[in-house]
Amino acid sequence: MENNRGNKNQKFTQPRKSNALFYCIAGLVTIMIMIGSYLLVTDGNSSSSSVKASAETGEKMNYSQNDKLQQTKVESKVENGKAIVTTLGTVKEKKFIWTEYKANGKRVPLTAFIQPDGKIMVAVSFCEPCKGETFHITGNRIVCNVCGTVWDLQTLKGISGGCLTYPPEALTYSLNGDNLEVPQSVLDAWVPRV
Repeated sequence: MENNRGNKNQKFTQPRKSNALFYCIAGLVTIMIMIGSYLLVTDGNSSSSSVKASAETGEKMNYSQNDKLQQTKVESKVENGKAIVTTLGTVKEKKFIWTEYKANGKRVPLTAFIQPDGKIMVAVSFCEPCKGETFHITGNRIVCNVCGTVWDLQTLKGISGGCLTYPPEALTYSLNGDNLEVPQSVLDAWVPRV
């Protein structure tokens, strides 16, 4: 009986084994799973700039590896608080346009082009670090005419060059009839990223 009491006493007087290590590892695993899930979801949403596209041609587009498709200059206009960048018909015909928004004391160079998946991209035609405003397309890649930085035409992810993280900035636009329109408020508020 005395021996049994000693075992019980020893059970309560001995230092308890800590579960802190177990909880620490479980917490770290949970955090890693949450971060991994977040990165998967956000990468799926942000890596494709086609998400901002409202119009499409209905056909995939393959640009020649051997030719440089330069931007065709077109006029834009402002009506009812919207900047009409160009028309869907013009982009289908020219493939790659350049224009500029000029209103309310603001000037923003703009471009529109057909992405490889057939969707129309409207973007600010500006490579901020080098101040380049014009680009060309060669083989499903968009290239700055000033610094030569190259981005993937579908995702606008940097491939080579010095301004990799500053591709033409995609704009959300709407298709109104044949017009590709961006709200004036968006363009008035636009500032370079660097």
